Amino acid sequence: MIVQEGIFQYSSVNHSLVCYARRDIRHQLAHAALDQDSVHKAPAVFIIAAVYERTAKKYGNRAERYVKIEAGHAAQNLLLQSTALGLGAVPIGAFHDEKVKQVMNLPVSQEPLYLIPVGRKR
Repeated sequence: MIVQEGIFQYSSVNHSLVCYARRDIRHQLAHAALDQDSVHKAPAVFIIAAVYERTAKKYGNRAERYVKIEAGHAAQNLLLQSTALGLGAVPIGAFHDEKVKQVMNLPVSQEPLYLIPVGRKR
């Protein structure tokens, strides 16, 4: 999750958000996302990223399919919860993968799948 205060990552170990950078990268992220205004202006941008190799250890050549299905489920849950809270959210798939990875400083093994800006409805 990217917010003005920095970049946070979900930790499944203790179900919390861990800050791994204290800088606002929304402008750079918006540029990587074809200069989409919603990425730049949203108070929070969620990124769903995949580690295909981790899933492939268990599911073999079905990993890519399963990862994309689960990413869709996660995005749907985020969109539904945003709506329930009266917020606006939009899933974005139009971005330069390598630029997003660079801006986010993602490990080589992680692939960004979705950007989901969340904020007030227009």
